[in-house]
Amino acid sequence: MLARWALAACLCGAPAPAWAAAPHETPVHAELMEIVAQYQQDRPAAIRRLQALQDHMPAGATFDDRSKTLNTLINFYLDSGDARARRYVDELAALGERQQDLESTLWAQNYRGRVLTLLDAKPAEGARVIEAALERAAGVSHRLAGALHDSAAMCYEEQSDFKSALRHQQAALALLDGHGERDQFHRAVALNNISALYNQMGDPRQALDYNRQAQTVAESQHAQAMLAELAFGRCDLYGKLKQPEQAATACQQSLAMARRVGDRRLEASVLSLLGNRAWQQGRYPECLRYAEAALALRQDSPADAASARTDLGLCHIGTGAVQQGEGEIRAALALYRAGNDDQALLETLDALVTAYERNGLYREAFGALRELTSRQEEVAQRNLDRATLKMRSELEFTARQKEIAALQEKNQLQAAELTNEKLELAVGVLVALLVAVVGFFKLREKERSRRQAQLENHKKSRFVAEAAHDLRQPMQAIGNLLGAAAHAIGRGDIGKSSELIDTAQKATNVMRSSFNAVLELSRLECGAITAEYSSFDLAELVSETVFALRPLSEARSVSIRLRLRAGRPLIVRSDRQLLGRVLSNLLTNAIKYSEPARPGGAAVVVGVVALGCHCRVDIVDNGVGIAPELQQKIFKPFFQADNPGRDRERGIGLGLTIVDSILGLLERHTLSLRSTPGAGSRFLVRVPVAGEHEPVTPALAAAPATSPDDVAGLYLLYVEDDRLVRRSTEALLREYRVLCEAAASLAELEALLPGLERMPDLVLTDYTLPAGRTARDVVRAVREEFDASLPVIVLTGESEALTLDGELEGATILRKPVDAATLLARIRALCG
Repeated sequence: MLARWALAACLCGAPAPAWAAAPHETPVHAELMEIVAQYQQDRPAAIRRLQALQDHMPAGATFDDRSKTLNTLINFYLDSGDARARRYVDELAALGERQQDLESTLWAQNYRGRVLTLLDAKPAEGARVIEAALERAAGVSHRLAGALHDSAAMCYEEQSDFKSALRHQQAALALLDGHGERDQFHRAVALNNISALYNQMGDPRQALDYNRQAQTVAESQHAQAMLAELAFGRCDLYGKLKQPEQAATACQQSLAMARRVGDRRLEASVLSLLGNRAWQQGRYPECLRYAEAALALRQDSPADAASARTDLGLCHIGTGAVQQGEGEIRAALALYRAGNDDQALLETLDALVTAYERNGLYREAFGALRELTSRQEEVAQRNLDRATLKMRSELEFTARQKEIAALQEKNQLQAAELTNEKLELAVGVLVALLVAVVGFFKLREKERSRRQAQLENHKKSRFVAEAAHDLRQPMQAIGNLLGAAAHAIGRGDIGKSSELIDTAQKATNVMRSSFNAVLELSRLECGAITAEYSSFDLAELVSETVFALRPLSEARSVSIRLRLRAGRPLIVRSDRQLLGRVLSNLLTNAIKYSEPARPGGAAVVVGVVALGCHCRVDIVDNGVGIAPELQQKIFKPFFQADNPGRDRERGIGLGLTIVDSILGLLERHTLSLRSTPGAGSRFLVRVPVAGEHEPVTPALAAAPATSPDDVAGLYLLYVEDDRLVRRSTEALLREYRVLCEAAASLAELEALLPGLERMPDLVLTDYTLPAGRTARDVVRAVREEFDASLPVIVLTGESEALTLDGELEGATILRKPVDAATLLARIRALCG
């Protein structure tokens, strides 16, 4: 990874600090210059010396002395990850307020944003703080504006919002238009930071171009520390571009320069990178030598030492010293847990699994994989809880803002009333009465609006909480069942483990169904789904719906009686897919709530009748019925009239809510309900009849049934940037003997295409990819390589509707999550 430098200070490796050109140098300035020079060689000693200067500031120190000392101390502590930076940010803000110095105040705001991001792991809040400072920064120095843009880029980079980070970093670069030594050095820093962003966006060629530009500027300034960092960056980039000779040369250059300038941290980083490459290539003695040297240099930083211990442990395992390697890796894992560094912990466990597999230690690899899976589930649960809490906080913040606005308006009205008291008595009484009446109605309306907003916010919070609750239940079941299955496998009980895995699969299907229902309702409510009208035979659609639900009715011993009018078809105008969803939800509910104990058994009757300008579909069951007081509530999210035990096989209570939302979207479509408790329910859907001369759209022919086993031997190209999804999908395809070439980005795919043995049968790709690329770019690259159109499946998690034109014309869209059988059947259907 390329190192990132901060324009806020540029202390490390800079020819001089930003304030070094002060026209009247004071003793404090002179000592600060010495401390900054010392920081490069001995950071702990430099920090102690600077802290002593801050604690014992000379009595005659100027405002500039105090400001520069605080600025330097904050940067030192931020660079070291020390929480004491917070205290001195507050002191700098107080100093700026006392002196009414806007620049000091904005510098403090800049540092506060960096503290939120680097120390509190709250980059979104940090970005808001710095964006607010940028709004006030008009007319301030270019150096401060550039530092604010650089800090904003860092905050967005921590959120993986690389486009916003790049926009701010380029803005910082544009402000560096001077030709002085300081501006040129800062220009090299900004170019290096842009190079680092392109590297993270998966574009090493663009990153290398900016690295070389930064190198040219740094060489002109003889900035040796910066040149060492840039050489390290090229070492990383050449490796990603598969240019080993250039990578080795750059690594050796960086190592030599780091030793020459005394930068122990950079030297350790280069050694770690060389050791990692040796481990990847199976050169374990060489790997061990690099890792031991890196660990010796990283003892001052617990986080860096943990990383070095991980590398050392992997090398020891590779050489056969498994017990020693495990001890070192477990020590590193303990440090990651103490520091709540989930990303490093997961990456270490993943590397440990690979190390075990390389040495044939499959039992240990399985144990480490199980630990990795358990930790991933914990992290996913924390992320879900964090997202839920964030959503609630935002809703509460919105409600508070509305309350504040209402109070402000109320205060304005009261001020107007006090002013009117100064008028003459008669006119004053009349005006006061008028204002009082108008104010009363306005306040009542505002109060009504406020209460309505609170009610809506409460509903949204409750929806999020109930959705999270219903998704946690099957997630808990899956975790328990997989743990039990792993234990059964360890005992060699294959039959029991198979039974437990089957049960876990059922729980997965329940969770997928629940998640899809929540997603569908969200897309309906936010307007992501629109109606596409056509004319078709309603009786044909009803027959298809009944046929599709036969397996569910037979499994529950429910007979479905279909009553259709013989003769001419019933042509209606609607959205066939959305109307089919309505009928499917209503019929599914009727089947689930039918009463098997009735004389003659559980039964559902489905009928279609023509009524002039409308056709009506009746769905009648002989189930438990719905009480009159509950007949409006059943259309609310998560409400179920006859499911007190929250039986997941009856769903989570969103089916009728989705029906109500769809019918609200379709013009001239209505739904009515007639129900008697203990006797059953009748749902009536009215659909408008099509015009006489409108063309009728024929139903699509049903695809032939396919078996997942039929996909064996197919050859796929697969592009997915999420490593967990990519690895699981590759494992699924390998299990069914599908040949698969996988890539994590468009750049990887383009490097892969020329070496393919033959033309693939199908392209499977995510829609949104790194570096601003999409599935359209993937399809375009494949067609240019093979000069042919291939079947395409876009497996996406996007909520918005995708436009199937241009490169994606004729593509199949599948939205995550998709069960394995559906994915395999669709692959087989498209490949003929």
